[in-house]
Amino acid sequence: MSISVFAVLIVAAAILTFYYLNIGPTGFAIFQQDTQSSFDEGAYSSTVYDSNKSSVILAANQTSGTYTSKILDANSSSSTWNNLTWTGRGVVFEVRNCAAADCSDANFTAVADLNNLNLTKRYFQYKASFDSFNDTLGSVTIDSAATQQPSPLSVSVSEPNTEYDSLSGIPLTFTLTGGTGTNLTCSYDITYGAGVLVSNTSINCVNGTNTQTFDLGDEGGANVLTVYVSDGSENTSTSSSFSVDVPSSSSEESAPEEEVVEPPPEEIISETPPAVTHITLSEISEQEVIQGNSKELGISVQNTGTVPLSFCKLSGDDSGWFSITSAAININSGEQPTLPFSVNIPEETSPGAYTLGLSVDCTEVTTSKQFTVNVIQKKLDFNITNVQRTREDRVRVDYSLTELAGEDQDVQILFRITDASGLEIANTSQNSSIDANKTDDFRVNIPINETLGGNLTLSAAFNSQIYSSSVLEPITLGAPIGGFAIFEGVGGAGGVIIFVVVVLVLVTVFFLARQMRKSGKSLNDLLEH
Repeated sequence: MSISVFAVLIVAAAILTFYYLNIGPTGFAIFQQDTQSSFDEGAYSSTVYDSNKSSVILAANQTSGTYTSKILDANSSSSTWNNLTWTGRGVVFEVRNCAAADCSDANFTAVADLNNLNLTKRYFQYKASFDSFNDTLGSVTIDSAATQQPSPLSVSVSEPNTEYDSLSGIPLTFTLTGGTGTNLTCSYDITYGAGVLVSNTSINCVNGTNTQTFDLGDEGGANVLTVYVSDGSENTSTSSSFSVDVPSSSSEESAPEEEVVEPPPEEIISETPPAVTHITLSEISEQEVIQGNSKELGISVQNTGTVPLSFCKLSGDDSGWFSITSAAININSGEQPTLPFSVNIPEETSPGAYTLGLSVDCTEVTTSKQFTVNVIQKKLDFNITNVQRTREDRVRVDYSLTELAGEDQDVQILFRITDASGLEIANTSQNSSIDANKTDDFRVNIPINETLGGNLTLSAAFNSQIYSSSVLEPITLGAPIGGFAIFEGVGGAGGVIIFVVVVLVLVTVFFLARQMRKSGKSLNDLLEH
């Protein structure tokens, strides 16, 4: 056997080993299901594995069902789940990305693009929904890759650090390491015993060593210089003490020199660093929000000074787009809490980029931050028009679709009913088509347990080839009474209509019976007349 053939065989053996042992290059892993044994590691609900079709399908006599994969482990808390590819037809996928090994910290959600998941927590699980005997799931492949984490942002000051004899041209030398290395902003303060000497002065900076000079004006003595650095996601600072001994003027030199008596070493009293009041807000990346939708966000607030800050409260600008529920808090030096808020885009807002502003107001200091919201045009309007419990084991949902983008759309819709804790207790899915610039009405039935009732939430996640979104509706489902169901919430008038119809029928029967008794005629005689 020649050396070249031998080398080819070694490479082939290595490739097969990587494939069958699910090994990838450093930080890369592929999870694949294409056999019954691999699917059996997950959970079937009204579904089975059909060995003849080599696929997961609906079980016999079932109208809907799901298959839930086992929880996949990327073996690293700094991994990114990238793509989910599959073979088969008709099924609708939901996924969840979890930090907890049992995925108790995340719920399943629909995704618009399975080929661009971009999920960054360690654990991953998917659920496939079936609503037709034609639906099949033959294989699923998911890949994850380790995300390289930057080292923490750090700054060290080498100058000034001693005594200087001039108020001008004092060297400032500091070194930046770690962080993302992007959007770097730097500034410095200089304080002395009586207060602030130089306040919040911005300077240019790059990763590595930075050198420049500064002037102090007419103040000498002992000082503390503090450098503040932010890279958009992290903030840090450090301080350095120095002093300036300005030489006496010529007139002062002619005066008799007084003898200076220095105290013994044990009597030298160390100076207390001056109080510094400073607060830094994290950068907020550009956000995309659909017309009429909301987005939950948060801003990190760091006390980069040396004294505690009190009664710090988050507020938004006058756009009217902010909802802020967090109360005022106190922030100790070095602490970095996150204050939550939401951005609510009005339905009538024109698409485009908008600059919004947030402020954090403390008793001692105030600062603000701006960020951009890109309002995306709503391309499909989804409305739940009526919900009614038509049988003990079924809820009927009437809904409408309005096409707004000017092109035909095929829409996949996943309906879920959850309890107050967010646990899913019923679901179904449906594929609908809507013509360009049209509005159509649709109906779907959700199988439920006969004992289901109480305060619940109905959600619908819908995806088309150009648009995806979701809606939530709180509902109250009553127990069936006398063959009818009481349903309050969306479309609650359905029960009233049924009641009115029953009353009208009873009144009609009453008057027919009364007329028959008076006239002595039969029901057929009355109907003929």
